[in-house]
Amino acid sequence: MKRRSFLKGIGAAATTTPFAGCTAISRKNKYMNYVPKGTISRRTLGNTGMQASILGFGSHLKKELIADPELRDRLIKLGYEGGINIFDVYDHSGYKQFKPMGKSLKGFRKEVLVSLCIVKSTEDMQEEINGALGDFFTDYIDLYRLYTVNDDRINILEKNKKAGKIRAIGVVSHDVPTMKKYIDQYGDVLDYVMIVYNFHHNIGSYAAKKGYPPNDYTALLPLIERTGLGVLGIKPMGSDAMIALARKKKFFKDRNANVAQAMLRHVYEKVEIDTAMPAMNSMEEVVKNLESAYNPKLSSYEKGLLTSLSSTASSTKSAYLPEHYKWLENWTTRVV
Repeated sequence: MKRRSFLKGIGAAATTTPFAGCTAISRKNKYMNYVPKGTISRRTLGNTGMQASILGFGSHLKKELIADPELRDRLIKLGYEGGINIFDVYDHSGYKQFKPMGKSLKGFRKEVLVSLCIVKSTEDMQEEINGALGDFFTDYIDLYRLYTVNDDRINILEKNKKAGKIRAIGVVSHDVPTMKKYIDQYGDVLDYVMIVYNFHHNIGSYAAKKGYPPNDYTALLPLIERTGLGVLGIKPMGSDAMIALARKKKFFKDRNANVAQAMLRHVYEKVEIDTAMPAMNSMEEVVKNLESAYNPKLSSYEKGLLTSLSSTASSTKSAYLPEHYKWLENWTTRVV
């Protein structure tokens, strides 16, 4: 089924927020009749041969959206209509989103990439994989990753890949040393990785390209590239807390640029990152994110805006982050 065939089905009640990415939800109809007008570039995901849109549909949901499956369905279909072809979701902490997303994607399942994370114990992994196949009305999952990684769990994914139930095996980690270890141990098995990447949380120093925010990967991304792995970039906007900080410090009052769109464009410009995976919890978030991907070039003005916000975040010494996200600062090394 072609993307444009869904246009008539998504023009229902919408929501609006002051920025794209991670927000609270308020009902308005401003984007009810929005029709996507643009093309999103795609990149080859490592050595898999799979083509992924540079903007993906991230997995984090707010409780309000979990309680509104009809709206969630419209957001997913609007994303697909707009050119997004990779959809990520996980099913822990009470999310229970496999079945709803499976229903939303059912009409165009073969045209998109489904990205999932194993959450169950090793002994229950096979049951989880088989269940996902049913939930998504499919005989294979495109991308399946591990957060808890060991030989047994890797072997189970390998067996399922050989059986045609999984197309690509991945891992995700919240720290660089652990990710390097995974690549060293399983680089010949892995197809892709999921890592933190944004204008601020991305390991590096002032040795980055002139005019860009001062943090940039110095070791991890070259290792990933040498290994031929695809890369999904999570936290492309630096989390809800970064958005809240930008709002508090009036960055969203700037009429010359939308700072959230600038955040995404920074990720698009990093060609080693195949797909940016922001959460989308409102119609406006989907619309603004799509528009950033239709015009992905980061302007010099936007670079300056992000450099300023990065410096502002660093000046708080991680105080802007809640305790459960303090680890994000481990992805930022600033050398003056």
